[in-house]
Parts: sequence; C-alpha cells; structure tokens
Amino acid sequence: MEKRLLLAAALSLAILMLWEWIVPKPPKPVAPPIPTPSTSSASTDPGQPPSASSASAASPASATSASAVSSPQAEPAAVAPESAAEPTTVTLANDVFRATFTNKGAVLDSFVLTKYNDEQRHPLELVRSLPPELPRPLALDFGKDAETTRRVANALFVVERESDRKVRFRFSDGKLAVTKEVTIEGGYLFDVKVSVAGPPYALLLGPGLRNPTDAERASRYVMPASAVGATTDGTKVMRPEKAQAVAWSLPQGGFAGIEDNYFLEVLLPRTAATANVLTFSVPRPEGKPSVDMGMAVMEQAGQGTLSARAYFGPKDVAVLESYGLGLERTVDFGWYGILARPLLWMMKQSYAVIHNWGVAILVVTFLIRLLLFPLTAKSYTSMKKMQKLAPKMNAIRDKYKKSKTDAAQRQKMNTELMALYQSEGYNPMSGCFPVLLQLPILVAFYNVLSKTIELRHAPFVLWIKDLSAIDGSYVLVILMIVSMYVQQAMTPSTMDPAQKKVFMFMPILWAFFLKDMPSGLVLYWLFSNLLTIVQQLVMNRLVKEDPAPPSGGGAKALKQARA
Repeated sequence: MEKRLLLAAALSLAILMLWEWIVPKPPKPVAPPIPTPSTSSASTDPGQPPSASSASAASPASATSASAVSSPQAEPAAVAPESAAEPTTVTLANDVFRATFTNKGAVLDSFVLTKYNDEQRHPLELVRSLPPELPRPLALDFGKDAETTRRVANALFVVERESDRKVRFRFSDGKLAVTKEVTIEGGYLFDVKVSVAGPPYALLLGPGLRNPTDAERASRYVMPASAVGATTDGTKVMRPEKAQAVAWSLPQGGFAGIEDNYFLEVLLPRTAATANVLTFSVPRPEGKPSVDMGMAVMEQAGQGTLSARAYFGPKDVAVLESYGLGLERTVDFGWYGILARPLLWMMKQSYAVIHNWGVAILVVTFLIRLLLFPLTAKSYTSMKKMQKLAPKMNAIRDKYKKSKTDAAQRQKMNTELMALYQSEGYNPMSGCFPVLLQLPILVAFYNVLSKTIELRHAPFVLWIKDLSAIDGSYVLVILMIVSMYVQQAMTPSTMDPAQKKVFMFMPILWAFFLKDMPSGLVLYWLFSNLLTIVQQLVMNRLVKEDPAPPSGGGAKALKQARA
C-alpha cells in the first residue's frame, strides 16, 4: 500500500478524532454533591461571618455553593416595620425588554426579550420556571442565616413607582430594613441599587437561564447555563458539570453572571466586588434532577449598599461591543476565534445585501474556495503527477518487495523513491494541504453557527427553517454524502480496488459526525463539495493530459516508462 494513501487515511482518522476532541458535547446533568460545612462557606478575612451562598446550601433544593462574605457591620438601629398588605406586580418596559417584578421578595418574576422568540415563537422569557422554593433573579441571600433569607424572600415589599422607568421596593420588620431600586434606560442595560440595614448579604442571579424545551435540546446543541465572570484573573467560565465552591474577585469594571449559547445575565458592580458560583438541584419530570447555575454578587467593602448595572439580553457581538464594557468577551469562539470573527463579519456583510443567512453562508463558502483555489489547483496537479508516476513507484516497490524485514533495503527503497520525487518535482504532501486547511475553517464555522445569535431561528429555503438547528429530514446530509462520492470518483487516484473500498466509507463517517451538527454547517460542507467538483471539472480542461504510461509492474514497467 502506497505511503501516501496510508498517510491520507491516517490524517483522515486524525481529523475525525480531533473533531471529536475539539467540538464540545452537550454536558449531561450530574447529581450535585451534598454540601458540607467545609465547602458551603468561605471568607475573605479570618473571623468574618459566612456569606451569601451558604443559604443555598441550607435549602433542600440547593446543591452546593461558593460563599462570599463582607466586613462585619454594627448592629442596625431599630426601624419601624413596613410592608405591603397584599402581593402585587409592577412592570418596567422599553423597546427591547419587558421586566415584571413581584413585591414578594422584590424579585424578577419575568424578563421578556420582545425582539427574540422561543421555540413556540412567543417572546423569549429569560427567567427560568422553577419550583417556588428556589430563588429568583435579584433575590437576597444572607449566607448561613437561612431564616433571614427565607423571611426576606417571603416579605411583601412596599412598591413606590417614581416613573415608567424607575421603581423602588421597601421592607422592614423592625430589625432588618431592605430597599431595592431598579431604573431602566434604552437597550438591555438597567441599574440596580440595594441597601440593607442588617447582616451581610449577596444579590443573586439565576438559577438557570431561559426555558429551553426538550424538543429544543434534541434538535440543536444547547449549552446549559454556565457561570461567567470578568475577574482579576481574566475571563472565567464554569460549566455545571465542573461546578465547585469558588469565589471570584471582580475588579472595578468587572462583571459576573450566567450565560448560555445565545443569552446573558450579568451584574456589573460599580466598585470591586466578590462573585460566588452557586449550583441548584432542580427536579425534572423524569426523576433525575438537573443542575442549574446561579451567581451571588456582593461588594467587597460590605457597607450594606450594592450599586450595579445589569445586562439581561442577547449575546450579540455588535450590541455588546456598543456598551464598551467588555461584555463581548462572553462570545467565545474558542481556539479558532481568529478565523470565526472574520467569517462572521463576512456573513454579516453578505446578509446586509441579500437578507438570507443561508445564502450568506453560500457566499462566504464561495469566497473561501476562491481564496483556496491556487492551493486546490496545486493539489490537483500533484495528484495527476502522482497518477503518472505510479508505474515507476510500483516498479521500485516491486524491486524491494522481498526485503520487507530488511531495514537497510527499506531505507534504500525510500531513498530511490525520494530521488524519483525530486527528479519529477513531486511533493507527496502537497495533496493533503487543502484538506488540512479546511479543518480549522470547518471548526470556526461550527463555532459561528452554534454561538452567533443572528443565526438562531434563521431560515434558509424550503424545509430549512433554522440554520442553527439539526436538519431533522437529513436531506442535506444525504446530499453531502452523494457529493463526496462524486468528488471521490473525479479525484485522480492510484489506489487499488481494496484501498478504494476502504475509502468508500469516508463519506459515511463524515455523515455520522455531521448528522447532529447545525444544518448551516452541513450546508457549508455540501456547497464546498459542489464547488470542489466544479473546480475539478475546470482543472480537467486546464491540465493537459500526457500520454498514459505503460501499465504493468516490476522492472519491465520501469524500463518501458523510461523508454
């Protein structure tokens, strides 16, 4: 078997294994660990009281937490009790979201993005539907003081609505006084200010983010909500399956919250703060609980007042960059970000003209193939030259076929083969470069399609209604298999029948790996194959065929080839 073919097979296998290693898989929910006193609290200074997230550990629904602490505070002066007589809700809205607060705990009951839809084509809800014993966004956590946490969560706050853009909530039981203020402006940013006359506390986000359906999880890769933060040690992300007790230090200008593929909830404290990763065990209908992430944030000064901005919205790179807060760092395209961002830019420019993301993918694919055409042409010429050299190469191999175990003779054979390659100006590796170059582009396209919110629910034509979802009909995958077989049939080859049978399985392997990928990715691969076929038709016309060398093997064929 020719070394080049063995090398090609090895490279193909390496590509598939690398694909499996690089492309992340949807993590399976794991049962959360049972919290213990040693892991349920941590303090920034010796002797300080435990902080925010230990209240989660005390709750039967909480799995584990990383706790934050603040400086000890003096006993608050007695304040007059103040609370509302009955539950009520209040809504603040602008042109991109509608936030509904309940005065029970003064928390977010609903946060709807009016310009985005869920799988049922309803306006997208970011607040997770959870059992009543679990907290809601903007709830307060008083650490190990679970009784205070429960009391504030069930308290009916007095509502003071100052305008259509600002609301204040107040509560006091004579020992503890809490005030929350929320002010919205345009866009997805709003201000939050919390004042507490009482023990140290933390402001919570989550648990969880939006409400992906089982059908959505089955039809696309949906990343479970993860903890994310811009810390003093750089941007950090923690997945639910790797959650552990940890406190992140946030510098001034830092942020912390939770994210998934397409959406983000973060707090941006106006001063240095501590963020603590929380996990919550959430019951599921099938019986096995899932793990939902949350985040607790408190100011390091611990003076009872936390002032912060909040971003609840899409991970749209252009929108995030427009705020100048570094939030665009949450859109992580991985190792191939250097390729993914130009691809995304090219697709956006194409979409601005043609208004169809599927066609934009085709345009970018065409430009990529056009850019790689010189290398593709060189590869094609190299394969044609190898086809011409095959009889001479086989003659040299036949000459040494009885010396397979003789290292010296094998070295002599390789020397003769290299001399033949040099005399004919042939590079055995030149045919592999275009395939190797396409691998990072393929992975970059995958990251763009799975993390770019513009492609979420973006239709193409006919049955392709969402380029970020799987093509359930598998029509694109079938067409891709056919195109790969046509491409193989047109590619110059010196393989024997046994080798051809082995390579006949390659399209099936690619189909296996791509069948559960976003349909936009399969569309890219299919169109790339079609362009390769067109390129080979063009090259067949451009590259003049030399007279076919005489067939046969052994020294006789070599002599005839040299004659």
